[in-house]
Amino acid sequence: MGSEPIPRLILSFALPAIIGMIAGAIYNIVDRIFVGRYVGSVGLAAITVSFPMMMMLMAFTLLICVGGASRVSILFGANKRRPAEQALTTTFVLLAIVGAASIAASFFATDTMLRLAGGSGEVLEMARPYLRIILLGAPFALFGFGANFLVRASGNPKYAMCTQIVGAVSNVLFDAFFIITLNMGVEGAAYGTVLAQAVSAIFGLSFFWRREAPLRIRAHFIGLPRWEVFKRICAVGSAPFFMELSFVCYMTLMNQLIIKYGGDDGLSAMGIFLSLDSLLFLPAMAIGEASQPIVGYNYGAGMPQRVTKAIYCALGMAVGFYIISFTLAEIFAEPLTRLFTNDPALLAIGVPGMRVGYVGLPFMGVTIVTNSALQGLGKGFASLALSFCRHVLCMFIPLIMLPRIFGLLGVWMSFPCGDIGGCVISAGFLIWIIRWLKSPEALVVK
Repeated sequence: MGSEPIPRLILSFALPAIIGMIAGAIYNIVDRIFVGRYVGSVGLAAITVSFPMMMMLMAFTLLICVGGASRVSILFGANKRRPAEQALTTTFVLLAIVGAASIAASFFATDTMLRLAGGSGEVLEMARPYLRIILLGAPFALFGFGANFLVRASGNPKYAMCTQIVGAVSNVLFDAFFIITLNMGVEGAAYGTVLAQAVSAIFGLSFFWRREAPLRIRAHFIGLPRWEVFKRICAVGSAPFFMELSFVCYMTLMNQLIIKYGGDDGLSAMGIFLSLDSLLFLPAMAIGEASQPIVGYNYGAGMPQRVTKAIYCALGMAVGFYIISFTLAEIFAEPLTRLFTNDPALLAIGVPGMRVGYVGLPFMGVTIVTNSALQGLGKGFASLALSFCRHVLCMFIPLIMLPRIFGLLGVWMSFPCGDIGGCVISAGFLIWIIRWLKSPEALVVK
């Protein structure tokens, strides 16, 4: 990571990450295709109202994984193996704690969260068992997700990609068995997802138990996390945590507005949009994730010039990917929606909604790469400030105001407002990063 030409290095990390992210997107897409085709629009709505609780779990996962991966890559780049392995082991200990909390939440919080997210009647009854199964199996998801981040931070993006591919293929097979063969509906989708996540977690964790692994999980570091390690992990991970947690609030409010202006059909249409989002939007986030260990390693190794090149290269790739995604969404909005349903009511809402929702997508690349660069450099507070400004100013305010004027269309319009506004704010942070990397302070690793 410290000597290979930057463009080739970014590609070697980004391409496996993108392929892995696309494979991971199958988790969402396959579930919803099977549910949409074999259960119907109510099943899609049930999964949609489960999103906020699942994203809250993801918020805590990102808090730990992003901070842990950043710390591991910086220490690995500085050739501090023992502290790097301590950070690695501590990350998994923290994930285990969150997993235990999610199991408790499956018994006490499901109904409350589903009602807050707009669930009621038949949708609530169908969503309840789905969410409970997902939360009971959350430890598998946490360890699989954490292993993916940390394998990449340890310098092996191809193995990280394989953990996602193994999980995605397993998910397709399990979903087909539980939903089609056993006719278990949305509960079958939940069981398929949990079992696939277990397979992915086992495959990912096995990387760190091998003798030839560059970093290993050490038993003597297992226990209550040391305060200094915990603080550094949370400092960097706080930005994606806040971003995901605020998106939980955003989606909760959004679901309530969709129910108000579009009913259950509007909720199902949004579920389709969010499923396609995992294919058209999330893979570019893999570029940011891929650049983070490269940025962290070269910063730790005292080579800020390579950090700058990595940021520019990742920026070009992310923006290019989003231009392609934008084009596909605008041209093929109807065929993509028909993958999930042929219901005329859902098509009438979902197709124009998708076209509006993706208008600002090309601008989002700047935000993703800037945030990843800040996290890779260990600048958690600056990353948190960027996320706060984007979510409050560019997402929540438009979501509150636009539906009052444009109805359901206003909900879809809030997405490009967040993309374009976030780009403007991120550009300022990006300029600051580049200037800081040229200063003597960038040579001092903390």
